This record gives sequence, C-alpha cells and structure tokens, in this order.
Amino acid sequence: MASGAVAGMDVGKPSPPLVIPQLHGAAININQFKGKVVALAFIDTTCPHCQRLTGLLNDFSKQFANKPVQFLACAFNDGAQALLPKFMLDFQPKFPVGYCTREVVLNYLTYPVLQPLYVPHMVFLDRSGIVRGDYLGESEFMSHPDTNIPMEIDRLLKSGVTVSSSAPKKSKGSVGP
Repeated sequence: MASGAVAGMDVGKPSPPLVIPQLHGAAININQFKGKVVALAFIDTTCPHCQRLTGLLNDFSKQFANKPVQFLACAFNDGAQALLPKFMLDFQPKFPVGYCTREVVLNYLTYPVLQPLYVPHMVFLDRSGIVRGDYLGESEFMSHPDTNIPMEIDRLLKSGVTVSSSAPKKSKGSVGP
C-alpha cells in the first residue's frame, strides 16, 4: 500500500548534525565544512551504482579542486564497516568516506524506517550549512549524476550563502510497498 507522504530533508533549513566515523582518522563532522559547498553521498559499498558514483565523485573532486567544495560519502549497508577497506582499495576515493548505521542515516535524512531508501542518495549543503538538495536514488536527478552533480555544485557556488529562488525542490520518488 502506498502512502501519500514522502518524508525527507527540509530543503532550505540547516542541516541536522551528522558525525560519520572513518576507518582511520578522525570522524567526519559535516559542520566542520561550513564555508564550503558539501556534496554528501549515502552509499552501499556493494551497489554498482554507488561504485560508479564514487568514480564520478573522484573526477568531480579533481574538477573542483580549487573551489570551496567538499565531497563526502557515508556507507550504511549491512556490514559497511567491515566492507569499507576493500571498497576503499578497489575504488580509491579521493575524498573522505566513512560509515554509519542505517538508523543514523535514516534519522539524518528524516526518512521513514519502513520506506525503501534507494542508493546512491545525495544531499547538498550550501556554504552556510543549509540543505539545498536532497535527491533520492530513484530520482531523475540521480539518473544523470554525471551532468546533474556538477551543475548543482556550480549553482551553489554561484549562489554563495544566499537563498536562491531556483533552489531545487526536494526530490520525491515513488513510495515502496
């Protein structure tokens, strides 16, 4: 049975706190990146789409290397902590990647526990830490990440810390069974 409401991040509001442990090094606190546009990917280490996205984000991290942009990824599949070393070796992300439990991710995204969460899932924060985009894995945005992600980052870089009248609406996908 489908529900009429799809919860998600409050686009236009400050990002909730999120701390992402890493295998080695300090935990990632997304608040530490104020002053930068943040592109945060929620991934499954075994998902081919997430693996492809990691490669794209590597390319984008080079493309935006001299800009105030921070790419991050958070793996939250079952066993993510144990699977992350092989993922890191295989895909060699050039940006911080950590892991969280599914519950932490769902809480951050304000997503219902019983609703399927398709990956990869992207969240974009402007330089003041305001959520400017929340894109579900099954959204039109995520069907063309190679063009949509750099366009979103460029838009956020140009908008500075002010609210853009063309800020994307929250992407709402289909509700699962």
